Amino acid sequence: MKASCIQRQQIAFILLQLCQSGLTLSISPSKIRALSLDVTGTVLATREPVIKSYHDAALWAKLPDPPTQAELKHGFKIAFQERCTESPCFGGVEGISGRDWWKSTVERVLYIAKNPDASSKDKSSAFRYSEEEFERYFRRVYQHFGSPSGYMVLDDAQHLLDTLQKQTNSNNNQQQLLLGITSNTPTRHMESVLPMLNNLHNHFSWFTCSQDAKAEKPSIEIFESSYQSAKFWIPDLQKDEVLHIGDSYACDYCGAKRFGFQALLLDRSDNPNVNAYQDWLDAPDYEGKSLEDVKLNTITSLVEVAELLLTEEER
Repeated sequence: MKASCIQRQQIAFILLQLCQSGLTLSISPSKIRALSLDVTGTVLATREPVIKSYHDAALWAKLPDPPTQAELKHGFKIAFQERCTESPCFGGVEGISGRDWWKSTVERVLYIAKNPDASSKDKSSAFRYSEEEFERYFRRVYQHFGSPSGYMVLDDAQHLLDTLQKQTNSNNNQQQLLLGITSNTPTRHMESVLPMLNNLHNHFSWFTCSQDAKAEKPSIEIFESSYQSAKFWIPDLQKDEVLHIGDSYACDYCGAKRFGFQALLLDRSDNPNVNAYQDWLDAPDYEGKSLEDVKLNTITSLVEVAELLLTEEER
């Protein structure tokens, strides 16, 4: 059963009060040997709202009677959830390429944008635009999100990565903390997006994304895949020696805690550049689950993590 409105309001309330609480995080920093990070919303964000990019592409492609931003917002919200449900993990489960998955999704976005009452069962092939028009539009969208103009590194994420790199440099290039990715994203994020953003991939030793793993957070399967990838570098690594951080309560916090990782929830509610995309997913139970536990393990910036992970000598 999905969280009720009351539960959502309770969670939002305690997160709002967190900055004034003065409470200490309940994780064990001294045990942490590996740090797992979510990507979208945690390390990266789109440079502009996704809907604006979709609309700009429609104008560039000269689509006849292009959908408005309001129409595209409605279409994207419905189409994205539909496609994530019927073909999970950006085509990974179905066995299709990420590009083909996005092509079908964008086609559905346009259809719903111009047919707002269309139901999920309505898979009508009566499409509004010609194949040539759609191909021109889709390529523009796909190019945008595969270019440096599509994404940016969030300031506090860059600060955390730079701080950990300085720590490594000051220890004769002996890495003190293993960094990796555990993310509900397409493979393209791992292989193209991170490298094109100032070689951001060089900060990480393992990369687990839902398309490759054929499983998505908060499932146990994707965290197991991530854990095994981390153990390649640290064979005796224990689950509770991994700290996972992300901006999704269900996917990142509850999913990681259930698997056995330590976890922090990154509250990005005040960041206008960050949006929640898979907000329909259920939050799994874990031992000790409570609103108080969430409160004790919520941060509002990765700068807090940088301070947390510094050794006593470096402080």
